[in-house]
Amino acid sequence: MNTYGIIILAILLIEFIVDNSVKLLNLKNLNDRLPKEFADEYDADTYRKSQEYTRYRTKFGFVKSLFNLVLFLVFWQLGGFEYINTIAESLSDNFIIRGLYFFGIIMLAQQLLSLPFSIYSTFVIEEKYGFNKTTAATFVVDIVKGLVLMVLLGGLVL
Repeated sequence: MNTYGIIILAILLIEFIVDNSVKLLNLKNLNDRLPKEFADEYDADTYRKSQEYTRYRTKFGFVKSLFNLVLFLVFWQLGGFEYINTIAESLSDNFIIRGLYFFGIIMLAQQLLSLPFSIYSTFVIEEKYGFNKTTAATFVVDIVKGLVLMVLLGGLVL
């Protein structure tokens, strides 16, 4: 691995450690006891439920974060970026268009791989705590809208 690779790996690992350390500290400081300052705004049961929800979402975030890191490192080490670059080069001779294809393929793959996490988050976690107002049709429409916006705005930015 070259110097740039080591720097990128170090940045990824440091970001992962710092981000998850902060989440762990936040989890340690959660308390189910309703603070006096919130007594007029929340009832104890609602507050306790919000603390449980935060714990569950944070633990789920740990799993998702670890999955994303491992997936990225495996993809990188197996030459995934080079493979996608080869695909992009085969689709266009124009440097800018190749770049758009490259990032588009990566973003589409990332969206597909994060879909199970989004489904679980929306239809299991949110449903468990009574926050889900989304139907399957709305969920799909939102994903399609997000992809369209990503293509339009992301294409312009790139």
